[in-house]
Amino acid sequence: MDLFLKREEITSFLKEKKLYDGTEKIIWANISNAQGPMVVLVFNRNGVLTLPITPMGKIKGDIIVTGSSEIDSIKFKKGLIAYKLYIDSSTMDIPVFRVNKMMLGYANHKKELAMLLDQYA
Repeated sequence: MDLFLKREEITSFLKEKKLYDGTEKIIWANISNAQGPMVVLVFNRNGVLTLPITPMGKIKGDIIVTGSSEIDSIKFKKGLIAYKLYIDSSTMDIPVFRVNKMMLGYANHKKELAMLLDQYA
């Protein structure tokens, strides 16, 4: 059993929930630190979606949708083995995310993270 969902599984889930728009960049992160809960962050034209992940690697819980109109800024701060991701919003309190530079088990992570770094770093 894979603990990391494949990109196709995540996009299928987004299509089922009618949240998919074809511009998705998908990365894995922890909330606040390496021991924090795992989430999948989906960046698309509509904003940023936070998908909660169970310890068994399934999407379960409330999806948090932060619309692009609610986002004031997005910044990545480089660390030794991970980035800190800051999403500032005037309408909601968003935690800091820890994003590893590489994720074993999710091959697209490095490529999609590089695209996000080009856009937001």
